[in-house]
Amino acid sequence: MKTFYILLCSVVIFSCQKEKTTQELDENSISISSQLKTDKLQTFEFVLKKDTLISGKEGIKIWIPRDLFENYSNGKITFELKEFYSKEDMILNGLSTVTDKDELLESSGMFYINFKEGDKQLKIKKGKSYDVTIPNKPLEESNIYYNDNDSIFRWKLSNNRLYTEISDIVRNLKYFKSGKWKYENIPDKFKKRVALDSLEIVKKRDSLKYLKILNEDKKKSIEALIEENSEWDTALEDQNLTDEEKITRYNFYQNQNQIYSFTSDKLGWINIDKVLTYDVMKEILFKNDNQNLKYFSINIIYPNNRSVLNYNLSQFSKYLLNVKIVGKIKIVIYANSGNKIMFDSINIDKNSMDEFDINFKETTLDKLKQELISN
Repeated sequence: MKTFYILLCSVVIFSCQKEKTTQELDENSISISSQLKTDKLQTFEFVLKKDTLISGKEGIKIWIPRDLFENYSNGKITFELKEFYSKEDMILNGLSTVTDKDELLESSGMFYINFKEGDKQLKIKKGKSYDVTIPNKPLEESNIYYNDNDSIFRWKLSNNRLYTEISDIVRNLKYFKSGKWKYENIPDKFKKRVALDSLEIVKKRDSLKYLKILNEDKKKSIEALIEENSEWDTALEDQNLTDEEKITRYNFYQNQNQIYSFTSDKLGWINIDKVLTYDVMKEILFKNDNQNLKYFSINIIYPNNRSVLNYNLSQFSKYLLNVKIVGKIKIVIYANSGNKIMFDSINIDKNSMDEFDINFKETTLDKLKQELISN
């Protein structure tokens, strides 16, 4: 796996004139993009003598088993890590949120994870994996995606699941009733790991068990409430309870799940995303009359979502793109003109016209950054 240095999404796009856009770009072609990107690379060196925990600067934690690699020979490991949580970082570093099936994604975070021993790329042993704990709460219905290319970002859905750690309220209640807590003074001693897509079911089931233990004499009435009401909030309502008891029940049901993790058997680019539903697909024709410009970057930005698409092209006069519209989106196009930075910005919604003449204007690098990351 090659080390990632430059984030360019060189996607093949066909123009109305059937022009090729996969020409090799020279050093000047990446000058704007390379100046925009932020230095996110973190490196750690260690000898893997035992199970090891490494923490990234922005909150990620990687748990590395001693026997993770099949080709490790007990030398010094170089661990490479990049963390991208904000949409601003994704935009400036040329990342894209789209699957290999052309589904639009919304990201909760992207990571680059790699291990080398000297110049040797380490490989994960079959049947082994490492654990990753992330610092932020993923969007609902998120999944794990992988990408094995350092420049073209089209994410592939994995079978890995997201997990969260919650209080084991049933076990803690039994522990409390045993009286042992008086000696240990650990009221929330027991935790358990639950798949995120099963979280609500597990919490409801645990809450029911908790209520049964707490109030065996009300067991039948509680079960009847569960059967009669699809909404669990209704089942938690009991007019015979005091306000304090209602709050206690609610808090147990909502017990904090603030640690999120997943297990991976792959290295490289990892993305925690959900598929984003779009309003409409529009064919947008971009027209460029300035043939002195080179090395275009087209950035499709979704202001109300953590979604961005990035395409890098060499030259064009007309290009037709299929664009997924979610509310109002912003398209920023920039290019090189000698040592000058030229750009245009367009706002589009589902009612917008389908053709745009690009009106390039000179700008500075700082102003271009602000145009890219501002709503």
